[in-house]
Amino acid sequence: MSLTRPELLDRVLQAYRSSYDVQLCQREEAPLVAAAVFHEHSTGYMMVKRAEMWAADRHEYAYFFSTPHLTEELYQQCLAKTLELGQPQVKPGKNHMCTNLVLMILCDSADEAALKALRKCRIRKSFHFSLHGWMEVQTAAVELGKDSVVANSAGRNVAKFLKNTLFPKRKRRSREN
Repeated sequence: MSLTRPELLDRVLQAYRSSYDVQLCQREEAPLVAAAVFHEHSTGYMMVKRAEMWAADRHEYAYFFSTPHLTEELYQQCLAKTLELGQPQVKPGKNHMCTNLVLMILCDSADEAALKALRKCRIRKSFHFSLHGWMEVQTAAVELGKDSVVANSAGRNVAKFLKNTLFPKRKRRSREN
């Protein structure tokens, strides 16, 4: 792959723009380069909408960081910034199902210790024994030098999305009989 980090960021943000509200950040906030927000409200009702049986709200706040080289210290700073910006957005309540905080790092290269810390990140908080929902942190990093995507267990879907967006599989020809 011969994409640069800015081109990679543009491609990822373009994919996010179809469902998320995306905002670019100021230069002073580097390495934070963008943030994206998604809200979903689902309801179930019986026969008429006034007879609502249940409602669920799901929120996602994604934070995009860009750096030439990812160190463990820089990863910890990015994680702290994600929590600082994302946790005040969590509003547990009767209809709150979940809030995901997504930490996405785009880098040219990374220390193995940083990738190990990213993979081991397990931050999940439930509210009132999950009756008022939960909050979870999903982490993923794209290392351009190796064309690889690394994620924690909660961020598997983020990693899959990034792989499909950045490294699309070539279309296979179907066999004609």
